[in-house]
Amino acid sequence: MSTGEIRTSFKPSHFRGMRGEGNNKRSLIHMLPVTKSSRRSRRFFNHISTRYQNLTKGNIPPKSTRDIIESRMGGKVLDVGNGGVRRFFSPGTFFYVGVDSSLEMLKKGEDKDIEKVCGEATLLPLREGVFDTVFYRHLLHHLADRNPERTIEIVKTVLHQGLACLEKKGNVIIVEPCLPLFLERVERAFFFILKAFYFLTKQSDIFLFSVETIIRSLKEIGFKEIEVWHSGDDEQNPWEWTRPFIGLPFLRIPKWVNPGRRTIFEAKC
Repeated sequence: MSTGEIRTSFKPSHFRGMRGEGNNKRSLIHMLPVTKSSRRSRRFFNHISTRYQNLTKGNIPPKSTRDIIESRMGGKVLDVGNGGVRRFFSPGTFFYVGVDSSLEMLKKGEDKDIEKVCGEATLLPLREGVFDTVFYRHLLHHLADRNPERTIEIVKTVLHQGLACLEKKGNVIIVEPCLPLFLERVERAFFFILKAFYFLTKQSDIFLFSVETIIRSLKEIGFKEIEVWHSGDDEQNPWEWTRPFIGLPFLRIPKWVNPGRRTIFEAKC
């Protein structure tokens, strides 16, 4: 089966009674109202969509990360916060849907072997029980809201939406840059100062979570059999320069300075 045929199983019945725009299945896009808390993030990613696509072009995840994720992807995958980019490929996956609130990110994404759906992670426009795997890749830390408590509630809402889209034996996979628990506590203490920094530098608000916080959120939503891996950091040069903020391309730091460590979570229904 060629990549152009992968999405022939895409049906209007997968959606919650919404109509598509146009007849081209390969670019079918559904629109949802945007919640107040996500409007600034959506504007930010619309603004940097071209820069993001250029930065991620040809950016292949470390082999250890690919091995963990691709071996756990089911036949039907929902990638939430996709940005129009697909980085993981499993031979068993035949149906791949990417959801993002930024229409510009989806339009400019060059990956052709995914269905692109414009919608909110907090209110997915998809029917329940459709997917084998729900995938969150570097999304959760972009859900920062007016305070840490509200932020965690939004994360749990997003995870609950994903849980509803899963079949009974489905799984969720999360990739996040996680902080040690004590640094997350420091981040909470300086939350409003950091929020002001992001506002003044025209960044999207972010809040980095600890492994403990994400595990607790998964359990509270009803996920079980949670596994965690720290992956990819050992394969990269710690002195390689990286951008801590995608909206500030001129700012670079060595990888070893970045306190966030790539962490992979898998949990089952």
